[in-house]
Order: sequence, then structure tokens, then C-alpha cells
Amino acid sequence: MKKQKKNLILSSQNQFLMQNNPLITVTILEDEKNFRESVALLLNSTDDIKCVKTYDGLSVFLSDFKNIAPDIYWIDLNLLDGSGIDALQEIKAHNPNALCLICSFFDNEDKIFEALKNGADGYLIKGEKSEKILDAIRELHSGGAPMSRVIAKKVLTFFNSKPKTVVSSLEEKGLSKREIEILQELSKGLSYNEIAEATSVSLNTIKSHLHRIYTKLHVSNKTEAVIQYMHHKGEQ
Repeated sequence: MKKQKKNLILSSQNQFLMQNNPLITVTILEDEKNFRESVALLLNSTDDIKCVKTYDGLSVFLSDFKNIAPDIYWIDLNLLDGSGIDALQEIKAHNPNALCLICSFFDNEDKIFEALKNGADGYLIKGEKSEKILDAIRELHSGGAPMSRVIAKKVLTFFNSKPKTVVSSLEEKGLSKREIEILQELSKGLSYNEIAEATSVSLNTIKSHLHRIYTKLHVSNKTEAVIQYMHHKGEQ
């Protein structure tokens, strides 16, 4: 009787956790069979993430992706029958709010910024530890922009080369110093909660600032805002 009661309590607790932590669904586009299967197995080993479908090539993905609606698209860039950038472009054209996480061996600036300019919401280098992969999925789903350390370092190096000139350029767009600070933090891949902590303001204040930033830069999401930041950087 006690055992049944204990099991009932545990079942109720699990249902409560599932209701308050909805399942994160992921679709994987990756042509390397062993890696694709290992990532799917990793995701399905958790209680809050599930791989709902996998694709081994660009053509089969493009013929089917409009029939699925995962929370996150996992995309390899170097596919045997094409580029993951093509998949990224098609996904964003179909649903601009779709979350896309790049996972690739490529770590050169051209590939990184090409992916970001086309709407990538996060970028991991293949070979990351399991914990990093799972954390990246959860961070992206909660509003962050996860990046491998080497990717984040390259992005920050690019952003920080002429910060004063970039600030002046953004001020001309009407951004306040606080809004520019938040945009800089956003470009580091921080989640909204992390930005709030770093800038010592509330989460609601961060969201209000971001709404004004999007309006002033004429963009609709955080990825487009970061791209605008890069654009002003590139003008210098």
C-alpha cells in the first residue's frame, strides 16, 4: 500500500514537471549516420528533449520540412548533396520564428557569419560534450543564442575591433547607451535572463529595451538585431 502510494506521488510529480517544463522537440539534418544517430540517442535520453525526426540529406529535407514543426532544427552545414545554409534559408522563409541550431566542423569567420546572416539562432562546433549540447538546446528554447566557445570568441573579436565607432553608428539610429549595451550582450549569445543579471535590471525591463531596439533597427527578432550590429561593424 505504501509502495503504491509512493508510486502515485512520483507519478503526480512527474506529470507536474512535464506540464511546467514542456517537451522540446528537435529535428536533425545531418548526413553522417553515426553522428546523427548518436545525437538523436542523446536527446532522447533526457526527460525534456525529444528528437522527432532525422534527415540524411538536403533534398529529402526540403521535400518534407513543411510537414513538420519542431521547436528546434539541428542543421549541419556541409551536406553531401548541398549546403545547410540552403535549408536554413528555406526554413526561415517558411517560418521566420523557427529556431535553427547549426552544428558543424566549420569554424572560420565566413561560414559563421554566413550562417548568422541567414538566420541561425545558435552555432555549435562538432565535438562538444553531451552536457554542452543539451544545455545549448535548452538555452536556445528559452530565448538564448548558444555558441561554442571558439565561435563566441570569433564573434566577439569581430564585434570589439572598433567599439566606439559602432556605438556612434548605433546612436545615429536612435539607440540609447543602455540599449546598445543590451545589444552587445545579446551578440555574446547570452539569454535574456543572463543579460538582465549582467546589466542589473529586471527581465521585463530587458524585454522592453529589446522591443525598442527591434523597432529602431526595423527588425523582428534577436538574430536580425545581431546582424544589424554586424552590419554597422562591417561599415567601419
